[in-house]
Amino acid sequence: MYHVLVVEDELLIRDALVEMVHQLDGFKVTGEAASCEEGWRLMQELWPTVVITDIQLPDQDGLELIHRIRTQRLPVVTIIISGHDRFSYAQNAIRLHVSEYLLKPISEVELHSALSRSVGRLETCIEPNQILRDIQRFIDRLHEFEPIGLFEQTDRILHAILGGRSLDQGSQTSYLRIFMGKLTEFIKIIHPEFQDASLPEDLNEQRVRHVFHDLLHEWTLRYPQFAGNNMRLVIKRACEYMGAHMQDELTLKQMADYSNLSSSYFGVLFKQYTGKSFVNYLNYIRIEKAMELLRTSDKKVYEIAEDVGFATLPYFNRVFKHVALVTPNEYRKGLGL
Repeated sequence: MYHVLVVEDELLIRDALVEMVHQLDGFKVTGEAASCEEGWRLMQELWPTVVITDIQLPDQDGLELIHRIRTQRLPVVTIIISGHDRFSYAQNAIRLHVSEYLLKPISEVELHSALSRSVGRLETCIEPNQILRDIQRFIDRLHEFEPIGLFEQTDRILHAILGGRSLDQGSQTSYLRIFMGKLTEFIKIIHPEFQDASLPEDLNEQRVRHVFHDLLHEWTLRYPQFAGNNMRLVIKRACEYMGAHMQDELTLKQMADYSNLSSSYFGVLFKQYTGKSFVNYLNYIRIEKAMELLRTSDKKVYEIAEDVGFATLPYFNRVFKHVALVTPNEYRKGLGL
């Protein structure tokens, strides 16, 4: 199953793109974003193998997102959608090795054909993508590991990066920096003065392990002291606020500001303490409330969608089915209501 990230600021178009992708076997949308920065954040959390992005976004254009993907040598097939047939856009897209350049309005046949033509390239992304997913899983569970497990898992990931044949040296360097950056970010949460480490120039596996082991020693030394402080209360307070204001348009940045933390630190802490990303947690509590309203009120489904903070009914239906495994109408019918 190939995972897809859709980046499009117009909600109705984004809904349509997601539905089109879901109609094609072998592809699944695992993330949606409305801006370049949000798309980049999800990119580094979900590690999709396909990115479909509008070229015109509220903050920066979709080519900037693709430029970042290429700079970090990520194993991703990129598809641009645009409302303008501009030669300069097409030129830049070619330079960034974009797989497809599609003009709006996009039909399901066009999108399916573009995705199908990309399968050959996607096959080459599987092994490198798995390494990135392994890094993310390790980081997400960092606080659960005993020290021995930490070092064993780290060595396994480092060997996958440096000991295989699927990555050239540039990609190896990029993936090691991604791994180091995520690990360092966690350490800086509990020790803000911590100085960044650097990789050995020759990428010798033993030297690289030594650098990462030093990071792990720092983590295991300081985390027990950190775990007992008030960060758990900070996230608990944020969750309570989200529960009371779920009908509002909440963003990770808003909640980070509310908690007096940077967006990146808040995102990491939030996932560590709740087990879910900010977006997944917000969707979960909204759907929990929607299920309660479906059981206890006579409101129409679209009214309930609005009450719990969803801007469109198709998006509500899609998220509801993802969480509850049935549609809102099927849920209500199953209760005999």
